[in-house]
Amino acid sequence: MQRMPVDGWRAGDETAREAAAWAIRLFCGREPADEEEIRHLSQYETLDGLRRAFTENWEFRQFVDGMSGGRRRWGVPPFLMRPPRTDIPSKHEQPTLDEPVSQLCTGSQFKEPVYAEITEALAMHANPHRKTWEMAYITSVLATHGMIGVGRRAIGFGCGRERLPSLLASRGVEVVATDQPANDTADLARWRSSNQHASGLGDLFHNQIVHLDDFERLVEFGAVDMNDIPASLDGQFDCCWSMSALQYIGPLERSLAFVEASLRTIKPGGIAVHTTDFNLSSNGDTLDNGRQCILRRRDVEALCVHLTAQGHQVMPLNLHPGHDATDEVVDLPPHGLPHLKLFVDRYVTTSIGIAIRKGG
Repeated sequence: MQRMPVDGWRAGDETAREAAAWAIRLFCGREPADEEEIRHLSQYETLDGLRRAFTENWEFRQFVDGMSGGRRRWGVPPFLMRPPRTDIPSKHEQPTLDEPVSQLCTGSQFKEPVYAEITEALAMHANPHRKTWEMAYITSVLATHGMIGVGRRAIGFGCGRERLPSLLASRGVEVVATDQPANDTADLARWRSSNQHASGLGDLFHNQIVHLDDFERLVEFGAVDMNDIPASLDGQFDCCWSMSALQYIGPLERSLAFVEASLRTIKPGGIAVHTTDFNLSSNGDTLDNGRQCILRRRDVEALCVHLTAQGHQVMPLNLHPGHDATDEVVDLPPHGLPHLKLFVDRYVTTSIGIAIRKGG
């Protein structure tokens, strides 16, 4: 058997490339996925750096935890350690809610004062739960870019019974809150049974957040198909949002098309912000069964490239997965706290937020 090279290490050279390939075989129990994976992993300055990276790897942790019978801990997979594409704005540092960009849900954000402030305004507990993070993230993006205040107009897609319309109305924002049109499909019946579908304005009112008079004056409800946004809504709003909705409107292509179509509803310079599920296990296979999809890194990057080419500004993509203790936890049924990551199908997922300023 050929010996794995360790002598004469120099980042990026043939010795480093062979060591990277061996590390994948040893720690992950598979052959390298492609040349790009080898190239990226060979860039570590020392062999110890490469070894440390792999001890934090998800595939290796699955193996170790399986041997010990312990609860599964998440580790950073190789595809998420790669540098981002050079043709999109990006950064790689602990993401914050205080200065939000396009980012993942991570443990440290729950400890920020701004998270406590927003959850208090939403009349919610400041729990480490990814759905609460999504509301806080959307709120922070809109506030950061001056979209929350008297005279602003906002439209929300797939709102269900979420609290954001009440919060925005409490700050003087005019809101059109929408949900999928009522029909008899099995998917909508399931959505209704989970108490997540809105059929009228009353489903969106939260009296702990806003006075009823202000809510009725400022908020309207409408049925809007996210796959067929009416042209009558074009250019009518300062901002738009969706929270955990786009992954349920059809195949992956439709979900990505919705993000672009949503920009039609806002004025030039306006802000669109969307949250959805993100695949932390694979940049290849993913869930895409026609009813639900999980975005991969490659899908998010392709969307950023496309929107940038259309003249829009995507807030820098930050895929730093965090290094708080809660970032390692994969929540299993019956779900509890912390709930940052969970299994969907066979994939570990978390939430990602994507923020865009409309061009023109």
